Amino acid sequence: MGHQADQAVRAFWQGRSDSYSVQPGRASPRSFDSPLVAIVVEELVRGGVERSSIHINAYLQVPGAYHGFSQQWDILVIDDGFPVAAIDLRVLGAHSVWNNLRNRTGEIVAQSANVTRAYEHLAVRPFKPALGQVLLLEEAEQSTTPRKRRSDLTNSEPMSVLAELEAFFQRLYRDGQYDAVWFLTARDSADAVVNEPNSAMGLSAFVDNMVKRIAAIREVRRRRELSAADLGELLTQRDDMKLGREIAEREDIAGVIAGITSVDTGRAAVDLDVIQRRRQILAELRRLVLNPSATETEIQKLIGKRYWIFGGQYVGVLERRQIITLDEHDVPLICADRSIHIIELKRPRHKLVREHRSHQIVSNEVHEAVAQCMNYVRGFDELGASHQTYYHNELSLDLDFRRARGTVIIGHPELTSPDNATREQVEQTIRSYNAHLTRVQVITFADLVDSAERALAFEAEEHF
Repeated sequence: MGHQADQAVRAFWQGRSDSYSVQPGRASPRSFDSPLVAIVVEELVRGGVERSSIHINAYLQVPGAYHGFSQQWDILVIDDGFPVAAIDLRVLGAHSVWNNLRNRTGEIVAQSANVTRAYEHLAVRPFKPALGQVLLLEEAEQSTTPRKRRSDLTNSEPMSVLAELEAFFQRLYRDGQYDAVWFLTARDSADAVVNEPNSAMGLSAFVDNMVKRIAAIREVRRRRELSAADLGELLTQRDDMKLGREIAEREDIAGVIAGITSVDTGRAAVDLDVIQRRRQILAELRRLVLNPSATETEIQKLIGKRYWIFGGQYVGVLERRQIITLDEHDVPLICADRSIHIIELKRPRHKLVREHRSHQIVSNEVHEAVAQCMNYVRGFDELGASHQTYYHNELSLDLDFRRARGTVIIGHPELTSPDNATREQVEQTIRSYNAHLTRVQVITFADLVDSAERALAFEAEEHF
């Protein structure tokens, strides 16, 4: 039984004279009519790559490459402007094969090196497109007969072009210059039969490696929620410290770390800057909440989308603050299980407790804030089902509004402790109050900052 590419190669040889007159050594013309291009496309589609994302005879330009010129690739896989794969096809004929070998191998190295350079930084390396190389070598006496080059200073055994190419591609793959190689040989005849000198560089392995790498890039991008514009912005950042700060500010570091730490040396390189930046943010937050004149708006602005301040159970902040009719929420957190947790911010100087019959009870400000948060939760209970359907159908957001919870963050013991109550008594009073609540809790700004700093300390110990 022949190779599945036999007919494609025979068709290519048949039209090769026209291709060579246009661009010697290349699989031209680059279109779906090209039999070699077509078979690679069909195999990728069979492997799970969407046909609509595949582009033929396309150009790729990435910031940070050695030169600013667009590179032409026979096949590009692009998701919403985000390149995830690039494949180059080449042909090496038997005529002047030794002279052309140097040119083809040099072009192949330059093609990958230019892209690799653009993605060399650890922060963007996980998004480097899967690079694939396909080369068809014409089987003939000139390409299969061992020969020792006059310029060879290694005193190695004579090698054929076929053996040289196999060793060349093995080095490229081992060095990570290409993610997959399909190296095939065939005679130039109407009954040509495809041979694959190395099964690890056969069509099956080529497609499998490309599909796996594409899937890995898409998964990191999904976690990171990175757009093509976001990637372009990161690629233009060549300053390491500036890039580290940029990543920390993006607040979606979980996706970044998931990709970067696939390389052992990447963990410390990024984590150090991220942790330092987060410590600075927490220091700013601590200074702000200890300022008696600080407002809820100022605190909310500093918190922004930094959901990590509230703990590791959250995956983001909902863009819309007005989720349920008539209510506007300060910080609507999205939990890992897609439920909603409403954060209601009050001023750090608000009174926390007051004395009542020789005991401490929570203040009226706390009671009012909790009642407000309870109304928010009740709104989700009553209207959540319809809003959940709307968000799914109109905004493609799958959220669970039926299990909403709330947290009131109010006061700071150092600003609001009465003369006759210690900080310990204030904290005990709030704990007792929380013990009688179910879906709403109260914490102080001191609790918020302290817990975030402890979590950051644990993260630092884990990585260093």
